[in-house]
Amino acid sequence: MKKMLMISYYAPPQLNAESILVAKTLKFLSRHFQVDLITVGEEPEFRTDPFLLEEMGERVQVRRLSNPKPSSRVFRKLYRETVGRLASIDNPIWLRAAETYAGMMLKPDQYDVLYSRSQPGSSHLAALHMKKRFGLPWIAQFSDPWAHNPYHPYTGRKKQVIEGYEREVVEQADKLVFPTQEMLDLYAAAHGHVDIKSKSIVLPHHYDPELYTASVQGTEPAKIRLAYIGDFYGLRSPEPLVKALRVLKERRPDLVERLELQVVGNVERTFHPLLEEAEQQLGMTVQRIGQVPYRQSLELMAQTDVLLLVDAPSDVNLFLSSKLIDYLGARRPVLGITSTKGTAGRLLQEYGWQVHHPDNIASIADALELYLSQLEQQQAHANAIPVDRFSSEHVVGQLAELCVEAMNNQIKA
Repeated sequence: MKKMLMISYYAPPQLNAESILVAKTLKFLSRHFQVDLITVGEEPEFRTDPFLLEEMGERVQVRRLSNPKPSSRVFRKLYRETVGRLASIDNPIWLRAAETYAGMMLKPDQYDVLYSRSQPGSSHLAALHMKKRFGLPWIAQFSDPWAHNPYHPYTGRKKQVIEGYEREVVEQADKLVFPTQEMLDLYAAAHGHVDIKSKSIVLPHHYDPELYTASVQGTEPAKIRLAYIGDFYGLRSPEPLVKALRVLKERRPDLVERLELQVVGNVERTFHPLLEEAEQQLGMTVQRIGQVPYRQSLELMAQTDVLLLVDAPSDVNLFLSSKLIDYLGARRPVLGITSTKGTAGRLLQEYGWQVHHPDNIASIADALELYLSQLEQQQAHANAIPVDRFSSEHVVGQLAELCVEAMNNQIKA
């Protein structure tokens, strides 16, 4: 079996979206390659979820490199601000440790292929160092934009430096992987001197069908449960949903009084009053559950009548939320409160689900009324949708084929 060196700053047991994707990817990727993973050690920014280690499996050899940060949230914020002023890249201590480890412990003929994931961008910079050192065929996968992220823009000198690093990554990588066509097009436009499209592939996020094994227990017959699995922060706000529910209450108070809204994730403090007022004014139950282990989040999805995808307002949504693919795997009705332009909106509409821009309150209210008054029909539709192309086995199988192609191309060269 061929050997792979994988670089991913985030990995199990950290509980965040990228680490969850890494766990599912490695479960199936390790069936094709012997994988050695270089990642971070303790990461106080995130909770841990031991189940993600189970999902990843025991066949992956893991090397955890330290990136010391304060345990206090207040001091971590000061630490981030200080590092942001002094360094042009994220996680510079960890990056230096990864480069040192490669120089001291790895051998030129030890691996057949190199695979890196981001965010953060330091994963790709560590892989870039190893590409130059060992000349391995390299696959670089971007879950989010790096230098050109519209929600986390860089400015001034820092922007120039990061754009330079990103340019070198897309130049040196043999294959590039993006989760959406919109993100691929963004990179192709930003780095027009590189024929990015000729060496790129769009691979969506994926779900593991084996994880949806818990018995499904729905809500009480008198209750209808809406659920949003994810965080509310910054521009991603519950306000469009709450406004639409207010409109619906005027029209169909009988539906709203039966509702139970679950928010499963972190909610920025600025949004707490909005959800509290919604519960009081609308007469419905609002549960802020907070972040839960990954397996539990899937169980909650499977016990929900309508799942909500809520994104920040945008003209074109470049992103594909990994939880949307988990939603599809749960086989429950999905309502999109997101841009109708972009992968997420296009995908939901392709499967017959309604999608409305966060600013279009009237349309969101109409969609809620339709879903809530036709729950049996909506659930039958969810059961009938073919979503196997998003299974981990299928998507990671394509990734493995891409790695083999890069290896064969290097041999021919």
